Amino acid sequence: MQKLENIFRRVFFLVFSAAGICAVALTVLGPEWKSLYQMEAAVKQTEQNNRKIEEIIKDHQMLSAQISKDANILKRLAPLELGEQLDEPNQPVAKITADTLARAKAVLEQQRTQDDSDSSEVPKWLQRCTTAENRIILFAAGAGLVVISFACFGRKEDKKVKK
Repeated sequence: MQKLENIFRRVFFLVFSAAGICAVALTVLGPEWKSLYQMEAAVKQTEQNNRKIEEIIKDHQMLSAQISKDANILKRLAPLELGEQLDEPNQPVAKITADTLARAKAVLEQQRTQDDSDSSEVPKWLQRCTTAENRIILFAAGAGLVVISFACFGRKEDKKVKK
């Protein structure tokens, strides 16, 4: 019976002290963990921006190369870029309606929301744990669990009286 009591005492000590230590560690390291998630999101956003800039640079270099080869390309690109009407009879003209514009905006918005959801967002439980009120409560509960584990499930004193 004594061995079974010691086993239960040790198991309860481990469970209560581990839960308390984890709670205290979360209150201490929670803000750092939250900033880590935010930095990861910023890094991903910066990488996406860098990829977009690289694509723009490649497009610019390609257009510059085409312009240096063929000077007449400027005459064809200028009206398109400036939004002017083309006077050439053989030039195709795209007719954009409000409906097609709305559908294109919807597709772009959907892609933007998918990109935003892919980024590493701070989990909701971590946001709740790092508020000031919850940190105080979590720290007190964790410290209480550690104290309870030592007081109630710590080493049992021998009740032998020494003479």
